[in-house]
Amino acid sequence: MDPYSLTFLVVVIATFISVKWLLKSESHPSAQRAEASVSATNSSRSANQGNSRRRRERRPVTDDMIEVVQSLAPTLHIEQIRYNLEQTGSVEETVETFLRGDEFSFPPGYTPEASEAATRQSANGSENGDPRKKSNIHPDNLLAKYKVDPSEDMSDVDYTSLSIEDRKRFLVWQARKDMARTLQQDDTLSALLK
Repeated sequence: MDPYSLTFLVVVIATFISVKWLLKSESHPSAQRAEASVSATNSSRSANQGNSRRRRERRPVTDDMIEVVQSLAPTLHIEQIRYNLEQTGSVEETVETFLRGDEFSFPPGYTPEASEAATRQSANGSENGDPRKKSNIHPDNLLAKYKVDPSEDMSDVDYTSLSIEDRKRFLVWQARKDMARTLQQDDTLSALLK
């Protein structure tokens, strides 16, 4: 065997050994803690053989947890969020439940009051308080907004010399005149406005 092949073989073996040593699970402190907790869990499971399913320890529900879920699910009532968090014990599971579109129930014995936000949303035309169903189209009276007088004659105005605000006024005036002309020519459209 020539010296280059021998050197290559030694480098490959040294690399393999160093990678195995680096990836060894017992070498990292967090892996050692995880191993200790697994062994403790296994010993407690063997002690409680009558209880086949180990119940997960849940954290107490805090205002911060509710705030995080509410920022992602603003349509839910605080009591719905709190009740679901008490059941799951996890913000992540509660958010996943909301994103799946599952129903959130109120706590037993709780009757939801008509909140100010729900009243405001129903007044805006959104059904069930869903912001995706709220109409964002608001009618504007462009004649009043841009102070256009329909009886004014702007046909001799040079459009290129106008300022931005005057161009807006001109375009509103022109659209109004075009619509009046269309209504005179089309009986179907004029019948709709009567």
